[in-house]
Amino acid sequence: MTAIQLIVIPHQTETGVIYQHLRFTLVTADGIIEPDDIKGLSLPSSLDFKQGVVIEGKGPIWLYGYLVHECHPAAWVGCYDPRLGAVVVATHTHAVTVGQVLPVRLP
Repeated sequence: MTAIQLIVIPHQTETGVIYQHLRFTLVTADGIIEPDDIKGLSLPSSLDFKQGVVIEGKGPIWLYGYLVHECHPAAWVGCYDPRLGAVVVATHTHAVTVGQVLPVRLP
């Protein structure tokens, strides 16, 4: 069993931008993971790289780094910040820009 659960939720921003919400959950008994836990971690096959992806979950920064890297082929990638919304950190489209904050409510 993997220590990290990934689920994809089709969603949209408060302004109507359609994206995929990638939520991760740490499923260890103590809620703590080790760097070895990302070895062999694969994105869900339902993830569609033609759309944007917003990553959300409570975990270490290195897990976010790994997931941003793995989601790089997506149209754009954002990280959810509860104080701001989805902060775009990478893009391959003119629809959004790096540093743009997209208003989202968690699905």
